[in-house]
Amino acid sequence: MENSKYDVIIGLEIHIQSNTQSKMFCACPTHYFEKEPNTQVCPVCLGLPGALPIPNKRAIELCILLGIATNCDIEKEIHFDRKHYFYPDLPKGYQISQYKRPICSDGHIDIKDIDGNKYEIGIERIHQEEDVAKSTHHSEGNTEYALIDYNKSGVPLIEIVSKPNIRSAYQAKEYANKIRQIVRYLNISDADMEKGQMRCEPNISIQEKGKWELKDGKILPIGDYKLNPKSEVKNIGSISAVEKAIEYEVERMISELESGKTLIQQTRGWDANKGKTIFQRSKETADDYRYMPEPDIFVIEIGSDDIERISCELVELPEEKKNRYIQDYSLSEYDSSVLTADRDISKYFEKLLLTLSSSFDSQKAAKMASNWITGAVFSISNDLKIDINDINIPIEPLSSLIQHFDKEGITRNKAESLLRESIESKTDLNQLLERALKEKETNSQNIDTIIEEVIKENEKAVSDFKSGKQATIGYLVGQVMQKTKGSADPNKARLLLIEKLNG
Repeated sequence: MENSKYDVIIGLEIHIQSNTQSKMFCACPTHYFEKEPNTQVCPVCLGLPGALPIPNKRAIELCILLGIATNCDIEKEIHFDRKHYFYPDLPKGYQISQYKRPICSDGHIDIKDIDGNKYEIGIERIHQEEDVAKSTHHSEGNTEYALIDYNKSGVPLIEIVSKPNIRSAYQAKEYANKIRQIVRYLNISDADMEKGQMRCEPNISIQEKGKWELKDGKILPIGDYKLNPKSEVKNIGSISAVEKAIEYEVERMISELESGKTLIQQTRGWDANKGKTIFQRSKETADDYRYMPEPDIFVIEIGSDDIERISCELVELPEEKKNRYIQDYSLSEYDSSVLTADRDISKYFEKLLLTLSSSFDSQKAAKMASNWITGAVFSISNDLKIDINDINIPIEPLSSLIQHFDKEGITRNKAESLLRESIESKTDLNQLLERALKEKETNSQNIDTIIEEVIKENEKAVSDFKSGKQATIGYLVGQVMQKTKGSADPNKARLLLIEKLNG
């Protein structure tokens, strides 16, 4: 996507559905996913005449909490506006949103760019609004029609608008990842894109190098240069698709300019199957929306005591937690990033660390916990196609397993095999470990007999070893491990085999 002639300019709009029990302006429930269509509605979210909105206090608090976490200024007065547009998914003909006075503004977060350097992305605004309904399109024979499900209509929605200082598709992806981490850590939203709880819409333009500047959050031309218009991409279903959609769109724009075509401001949709953006419509401007103050909602005042109370909900965020793991436990940046990517994983790590710390110093305990979670647990999760947060391995048995491995009570392969069996068959790990230790004790007492059996049953391998093929010993050790179901000490088995074969 590098081009010596053009700069890439990206602003990202992210919509997050808030974790509240009721909708933004009515008491209807928000958990609409997989519910029967149009069963969680009332006159307010259906936009019926005479129905009046009542703002959801908790939704506003969560919006403010996100603003605090992203270093924003918090508005002292909350003003709602009407944003007019006419689609079937918006029964009132307008969306209750915010325009000139968003709740949160002028914030920023830091990401790492593709070279690993810190890069600050500015946040223009974070404001509160209501979600729209869901349209589904159908066809029967030659007849095409659309159906509307209003269960989603009115769900609290937080919109986060970045400043246009994102310079690559990679940075946009990392920024979206960081926003999702923050809202999950703060329990603002589950931000599950497959369920529509998070949506990303990049605004992209390309400008000739040296002929534009960013001033007061706006892209301005230098001299008589005419700015190229931007395009907005919608229907992006995953964060990885954000990167792909931007890369495609930048290549499309450059190709059109280089072939002499004129770019137009437009809205495009991302087609994941085709891996390309598709024209949808000419892009609306703020004037097209005919914003006006919402007359049915009074101005809401936010005091310093409100900010202080909401600030108490802040928790240690991923970047802070990652830096603490590096500093306090000497974990690598990679391991720390993996462990803090998900709040539940970091909680699990810290519980396992606490248990192991009763037997080891904190740095060794941290390294052991990290190795097992990012190694065996993640590997088994991927192999079995189980979400890492659904594995739910009890802390005490896993700690016991790790300690027995550290004391060479069981081999690494045996320990991982027990862990896999426990997860796959949902069997108590303690019981499996106890059985394995008993098997080891029995096999330890019978190791001489087992080795004699292996030597007797593998005459060719024995002959090859005695004729100088030293590598054959590995095969014979494997046979011992097979007979002992992996419970024997392979080093001890190797020494005993060599002793007997050379005797």
